[in-house]
Amino acid sequence: MAKINQIQTAISELDGGAFQKLADSYLLRKGYQQINPIGSVAGSNKVRKGTPDTLIPTPNGKYIFAEYTTISANQVFSKFCDDIDKCLDESKTGISVAKIKEIVLCYTSELSVKNIDQLREKCEATGVNLNLYGIGAVSYDILEKYPSIAKDYLGIEVDTGQIVPLNKFISLYEKNKLTTTLKTAFHFREEEKNNLLASIECNSIVIVSGQAGVGKSRIAIECYQHFIKNNTSYKAYCIFNQGIDLFEDVRSYFSDSGNYLIFVDDANRISGFQYIIQLLQTKRSDQNFKIIVTVRDYALDKIRDTCKPFEAGAEISLSPFTDSEIKKLVQDEFEINNHLYLDRIIDIAQGNPRVAIMAAKVAKESNTLESIRDVSELYDTYYSSIKSDLDALKDENILKVAGIVAFFRSVDRTNNNLMSDIEGIFSMSAEDFWEAAKTLHDMEVLDMFENEVVKTSDQVLATYLFYLVFIKEKILDFSILINDLFPQFKQRLVDAISPILNAFNFDETKKTMQSSVDKVWDHTQAKDINTFLQLIDVFWFLKPTETLIFIQDKIKSLKSQEINTDEIKFEADSSSTLPEFLSTLSLFRFLGIDETKMSLDVFLQYVEKQPQDTSKILHYFVDRYGFQPDSYCFGYDVQYAVAEKTIEYCNSEKK
Repeated sequence: MAKINQIQTAISELDGGAFQKLADSYLLRKGYQQINPIGSVAGSNKVRKGTPDTLIPTPNGKYIFAEYTTISANQVFSKFCDDIDKCLDESKTGISVAKIKEIVLCYTSELSVKNIDQLREKCEATGVNLNLYGIGAVSYDILEKYPSIAKDYLGIEVDTGQIVPLNKFISLYEKNKLTTTLKTAFHFREEEKNNLLASIECNSIVIVSGQAGVGKSRIAIECYQHFIKNNTSYKAYCIFNQGIDLFEDVRSYFSDSGNYLIFVDDANRISGFQYIIQLLQTKRSDQNFKIIVTVRDYALDKIRDTCKPFEAGAEISLSPFTDSEIKKLVQDEFEINNHLYLDRIIDIAQGNPRVAIMAAKVAKESNTLESIRDVSELYDTYYSSIKSDLDALKDENILKVAGIVAFFRSVDRTNNNLMSDIEGIFSMSAEDFWEAAKTLHDMEVLDMFENEVVKTSDQVLATYLFYLVFIKEKILDFSILINDLFPQFKQRLVDAISPILNAFNFDETKKTMQSSVDKVWDHTQAKDINTFLQLIDVFWFLKPTETLIFIQDKIKSLKSQEINTDEIKFEADSSSTLPEFLSTLSLFRFLGIDETKMSLDVFLQYVEKQPQDTSKILHYFVDRYGFQPDSYCFGYDVQYAVAEKTIEYCNSEKK
C-alpha cells in the first residue's frame, strides 16, 4: 500500500480524541503558535465538551478558534455550521466576535466546493477568516512536510527519522540508558556561548569544534534554544544520525518558504551531510538557513572542505575545562565534595566534562576510589552491567557484531557489498550477523531501524565496544582493518581509533596497532604508493621517523626548478594542489615543539626544490600552524617556531 493511502486510512480510523491530538500537532507545524487544547484531556485521548476545541491566542490580542471532527462526510457540513455558530456566540465562548481573527476547521473527510463556500461566507459575514484542512490536505502535508506526525500519531514510518525537533533529538539521545546526559545545567562557557550566538546571527554556517566530550553538543543546544527564543520566525530542527542517507528527508523538510535553523551534531558521521550544506546554494529568495555544526577536531578539515564551496562561515573552538571547572561541575551535578574523589576525577578527566560526568556517576554509585582508578577501568565500570550481560551469553559472535557495528557505526542489510565484506572478512554469515544484532538491540546496546539498519547511537559506547573487541580482548584481529578494509574504510578507521588514542592506555593501544602496521608498511610502500600515502596519513605517529624519511626522499627525487622571485604568484587560497605526500607533515605539530620544527624544515626543503609553490606553503603555514583560540595555552610555541624557521630560511646563505 502506498504511504499516502496508509496515512489516509490511519487518519480515518482515529477516534475524536486521537484526531484532536494529531490536529493540534499539525497546526503547530503549520505555524499556529501557543496551542491551547481546551477540548482535549491531557494525558489521554478523551475530549471535553465546549467551544472551541482548541484556542490559539495571537500576539495582537485576538484569537484563533480550531474545531475538529471525525464525523462522516454526509454529516460534516451540518456539524461545522453548528460549530461556527457556537464560535460566534459570545455567551458560549466568553470572547467577542471582534476578537476572533480566524476559525480553523480540521476533519477526516471532505467537503464539496459548495459547502466550503457556504461555510466561508458564514464566517466572512462577521469579519472572521476561515481555513479548512480536510483529510486530503492533512495527509499530503504529513507525507511531504511533517513525516514525524505520521510516526508519532499514526505509527507509520515515512522518513528516516533523522530530522527532528530538539525535544525529540534529546529524547532519542537519552533513550540509551548508557549515554552521558545532555540534561546537565549549562556551566562556565559564557564567553564561548556569546561568541557562538553572535556567529549564528551573522553567518549561515557555524562550526563548533573540539575534542570528544568537551561539550560541543551541550553548548550548541544552549545556543539553539536561545536563538529560537529570540527569533520566533525560525523553524528549528536537529539531525539525529541513524546511518541512513538524508537526501529525501532534506528535500521533504526544507522545501517550504521560511527561515530555518538546523543543528547537525557530529557532522562527519552524518550520511548525506553535503545535502544540508547544499541548502545554502539552492535556497530560494523566500528561504533562509542557519546551520550549527559540531565536529571533533580531528575531522575538522574534512567538514571545512565540505562547507567551503558554498558559503563562508564562522568557527568556534572549544578548549577543555580547567581543573577548577571540572571540580565545580562534579560538585554541582553530583554533590561530590570529598577532595580525594574530586582530585581523582579531575586527574582522569583531563579537562573533559563528559569523562568527568562518567567518572562522577561511577564514583557516586560505587562509593569507592578504586572504581575510578584509570580511564580504561572507568569505562569497564561504567559499562559493567552491559559487559556482564554480554559475557553471560557466552556467544563470541555477539561481541564480534558489537565490534563490527562500532567500527562501521551503522550497517544496512540492503547494502550487499558491505554484507558481503562482513561475511568474507569476518567469517560470519548474514543470518548469524543479524541474529546477533537483534540480540544487541534487545539489550539496548545497539539500535535497529525497521529491521534494516543497525547502528550505535552513543559515540562513547561505540568507542568502548571497539576498544573492547579490537584492542583489549582482541576478539577480532586489528590487522583485519588494515589488510582487508583499508583504504576503502579509511575514514571509519580514523573515527574509530582517534578517541581511543585520546582516552585509553596509549601505549597498549599503540602496541596493538604497531604490529599490524609494521607487517604491511614496507610491502605497501613497494607495491602501491597511493595506498601507502593513505597509510601514512592515518598511522604516521606510529612511525614518525620513517614517515619523515619517506617525505624527504620524495622531495630529493624532485627535479629542482629555476624561477625568479618576481615570477612567484601569491594567491588567496592555493593549498589544494600541493603534493599529497606533504599532507601529513603538519600533523607533527601535535607531537611536540621539536617535531614541529622538523616538519617546518622539511616543508622548506620542498620550497627549495619547488619555489613556484612558495605561496602554497605559506598558505599551509597559516592554515595549519596559524593562531588558534587556544594557542595562548601553549605559549604560542608553534607560531614562534614558524616565525623562527621562516626567518632562518630567508637569512640562510643559500638565499
